[in-house]
Amino acid sequence: MECVVTADGGIPLLSRVIDGGAAEISHTGTMNSLRAMAGPKEFLLIADSKLISYGNVTALIKAGTDFIAPAPASKVDDAVCAALDLEAATVVDYTPARDEDTPAGQR
Repeated sequence: MECVVTADGGIPLLSRVIDGGAAEISHTGTMNSLRAMAGPKEFLLIADSKLISYGNVTALIKAGTDFIAPAPASKVDDAVCAALDLEAATVVDYTPARDEDTPAGQR
């Protein structure tokens, strides 16, 4: 699901349900819809790792759209993860609803 909200109160502006099993998602339709709604105002597109594809990133850069998305785990070299400083990491106290009944050690 793509959902775009305001920074002041999280009021939904636009949302779209996308099949979670889709291998390749194009966010350019969402970007263009938002740009048409927002006019010349700037916005930041925040997405999951499915945003990161050559076509999506190229279109976002060409359109001058700022975005944040994690790199897909399959594209990050194991050495990068191994070099992370766990002492400097911040614990995030968040559990997705689908995992609430799963013991922490099994998530």
